[in-house]
Amino acid sequence: MTKKRKPLDDALAHEFVYGQKDELKEPEQVITQNQQEPEPQPEPEPKPIALPTPTPQPIKPSIMSQLPPTTPKEATIRLTVDLSESMHRKLSMLAARTGRKKAEIVRFLLDEALKDVED
Repeated sequence: MTKKRKPLDDALAHEFVYGQKDELKEPEQVITQNQQEPEPQPEPEPKPIALPTPTPQPIKPSIMSQLPPTTPKEATIRLTVDLSESMHRKLSMLAARTGRKKAEIVRFLLDEALKDVED
């Protein structure tokens, strides 16, 4: 047996969304043709303060141009390695000290070890 839902009329929906009943709201002020909105007074413009002109600094090259050129992406293969606890601890400490990921360090070490191997 399913319970019938209570239908939401506009007042209930409005109360649910806005958290108050329509009766508590003040009626919106309707501006008629006889009434006019008061025109806002223009604020006096503040006088600009003369700032010393900064000397132009040389334009620095963007950071992106300083990055080394990227090599084309190569397909990756997952490699699982069993390490001794002490070696893993040392790798973790090196990663924490240098702020690099463990995988990045291992890739670098493998690149160094495999430099002499031909493709």
